[in-house]
Amino acid sequence: MSSLIFVTEPEQVLTGTDTLATSPVGEPAFFTTKAFIVPHLNMIMCGTGMGGFLGKWFIEVNDRMLVRGIDNLDYHTPERLLDLWLDFKTCNSVPDNLTTTIYHFGFSEEDRLIHSYAYRSVSKFSSESLTYGMGIKPECISTEGLEFPGDIRKIMDEQRLLQQSRPKDERIYIGGEIQIHHLTREGFVVYVLDQFEDFEVIQNAMFDSYLSQEGNTG
Repeated sequence: MSSLIFVTEPEQVLTGTDTLATSPVGEPAFFTTKAFIVPHLNMIMCGTGMGGFLGKWFIEVNDRMLVRGIDNLDYHTPERLLDLWLDFKTCNSVPDNLTTTIYHFGFSEEDRLIHSYAYRSVSKFSSESLTYGMGIKPECISTEGLEFPGDIRKIMDEQRLLQQSRPKDERIYIGGEIQIHHLTREGFVVYVLDQFEDFEVIQNAMFDSYLSQEGNTG
């Protein structure tokens, strides 16, 4: 599970994601990238929900598909994503209550403007075209007067506070670093915007857990 913040305009898209991956019960597991640039298709793909699935989709698109651009990819995506998800759930024993959503943002091969799509497992990955504007997942309260990317840390801090007030089995865990992916006509820019104050504590907990498991199996 993760935080995803995006802003789309006709000639640019900016996304912000955190990097924390947790176990199914919410324990810190490792840090990961939750957005990938796809230069040959002039697009960015992001994922929320079940960890590990976005990486499988990136490999599928990058290594196994012949498409012209984001719109051509959209035609094939629902069926290919559904097949991949069913295999992924079987191979990883994913419970039915866990879900995922894949997002595509990029310049269209048809009109050369930014097009955006969402594909949700709860809807069998049917194609959902997104209008220009701002998206914030999970929700936050303060959405007026925001500036990007400067206020992304503020948004994620609020998301973290809201999630911490929820029961552990309903909570979305956000942490690690904030990665920014920015696509314009000039190309891609990827950088770390900020690091959460508990980064070192969580990282140490990850290594302690790993060493403990190694000791139990050794």
